[in-house]
Amino acid sequence: MMKVKPKIKKVAWGKVVDLVAQIVDAGPVRKFLIKKADKKLWQGIVEEDQMGLRPAQELKYAFVRNLLYTTDKHLRRGIMSKEVFHKMVKVFVRNVFVEDISERDIRREERKDAVYPCYLVLSPTGLCNLHCPGCYASSSSHTNRSLPYSIVSRIVREKKEFWHSRFTVISGGEPFLWQSDGKGIIDLAREHDDNFFMVYTNGTLINEEVARQLADVGNLTPCISVEGFEEKTDRRRGRGIFRRIMKTFEDLRKEGVPFGISVEATRDNWDEVTSKEFLKFYFDEQGAFYGWLFQYMPIGRNYTLEEMVTPEQRLEMFTRNVWAIKEGGYNYIDFWNQGVMTDGCLAAGRNGGYLYIDWNGNVMPCVFIPYFVDNIYEVYKRGGNLNDVICSTFFREIRRWQSQYAYGKPPTEQDNLILPCPIRDHHKDLYKILKSHSAIQPSDEAAREAKEDPLYHENLVSYDQLLRQVIDPVWEREYKKCA
Repeated sequence: MMKVKPKIKKVAWGKVVDLVAQIVDAGPVRKFLIKKADKKLWQGIVEEDQMGLRPAQELKYAFVRNLLYTTDKHLRRGIMSKEVFHKMVKVFVRNVFVEDISERDIRREERKDAVYPCYLVLSPTGLCNLHCPGCYASSSSHTNRSLPYSIVSRIVREKKEFWHSRFTVISGGEPFLWQSDGKGIIDLAREHDDNFFMVYTNGTLINEEVARQLADVGNLTPCISVEGFEEKTDRRRGRGIFRRIMKTFEDLRKEGVPFGISVEATRDNWDEVTSKEFLKFYFDEQGAFYGWLFQYMPIGRNYTLEEMVTPEQRLEMFTRNVWAIKEGGYNYIDFWNQGVMTDGCLAAGRNGGYLYIDWNGNVMPCVFIPYFVDNIYEVYKRGGNLNDVICSTFFREIRRWQSQYAYGKPPTEQDNLILPCPIRDHHKDLYKILKSHSAIQPSDEAAREAKEDPLYHENLVSYDQLLRQVIDPVWEREYKKCA
């Protein structure tokens, strides 16, 4: 039965892709095609998948459905160009969403012991033109460390070759400041035109000319950071930044480039960034195509546990986010709370997951786990390649924890997927791994301080205990009972 699963998945998704590709030119029959594609999505994600929890599969379906209807809406508004749409169908939908997934399924059947991450997060520079308090990467204008273009390009090329992965996430620092050998982020997207790139950016360096270049390459979407409305965004990012972002949105809409928003929820702004007013403004009015909601992590510059959302706030965020996806029709994902949509933690090169490489070449399990064993410079120097980094004991230990907790288990045996994160939601387990391997190094001074601070770990463990008291009953009532 398992051997035919990739073929079934490929045929079902292929029909969806063919329908999506016709939408832009469909004219009067567009609504019919969209409804037909919607039906195929429901069948493929919910009815034909017997391995997942039904509520989780329904959320996955709703998110993909929302992408479909948002595409139609943006085409009708004229804020997504037809040329960019066709490029997205070819590169993201067909290459990344269909062919890559099917090929990795086939490879896993041939080599059951191998792992195939589906994407990689890469920060080519730590340089940034802003100096935001609490930055997880501790980026600033004084940081001068960057990866050379040749290394970045090689990483993108190898992950495609070894993992059949053509989705690449670029972070930073500020990616649009990165220059090497006279090339930058847009040059990288142009060279690897069969890849799709999502770039986390503060948005201040995207002007009319950059927007035109993004429309021209068609395989890069900027994900722009906001902290709420004007007052909260400017308070953290600097005076006038909100209005500069609004101009960036305008330039991107004019050129028909799809863009998203990246949001950090803290104890101070969580209510605002999960409100219906926020969703209406950024998605309905400003035309954001998608959004990622990240809860504040106590790492990076001036980290503090006081900024973390409380367990009760986190539960309310979860409730609101489920509504936003299923009922509101918004492509807005709460990175931690929606672990039910990713089958748990994605870190350490897990099948279907990712790993992180920073501007120093340090290879980390996740952007929020600032510790490493391998450095890509050293790996390449000794004749290795990208495949070698996912075989470290550090990564294997985290993948072992994932499999013990939930990933790959039958639904009846999975632990709480609303709390998927080892460093945030199960800090005791991750700290045990960090202490047990002397080769594990902190990525910066802030990570070193955190690792050596017993009170930091004690408080996170206490926080996790409170989380379970609040969130476990929801997991049991709304998900586990459906297994």
